[in-house]
Amino acid sequence: MAGSGYDVDPAVLKSQGGAFKDIGSDFSDAAKKLADTLKEAQEWGDDDLLKIFMDIYTPVSDGIAESMPTLGKGISKIGDNLEAMGAHYSSTEQGEHEQLAKYAASRPKFAN
Repeated sequence: MAGSGYDVDPAVLKSQGGAFKDIGSDFSDAAKKLADTLKEAQEWGDDDLLKIFMDIYTPVSDGIAESMPTLGKGISKIGDNLEAMGAHYSSTEQGEHEQLAKYAASRPKFAN
């Protein structure tokens, strides 16, 4: 069926892979900043209102701070995989091009 299937642009996969890696790195940096800020917040004082707030907020913030680095690594891994996929598509296309050129060069020439 004409027009079915999909087109892959290896250069786009590679560039977007780099973008994902940058996002993952930025996310990991933000996670570290958040963890540092949360640690500082725990040292604000010891009045009753702050204790109540921290009793509720600390478990939630700890969970977020613990999961963010993993998410950053996961996003970076997506970037690695996109780059690898782009490289694989490029090498496959190059191999197919070389095979077709080799076949075309060995075709018999017919006179018109």
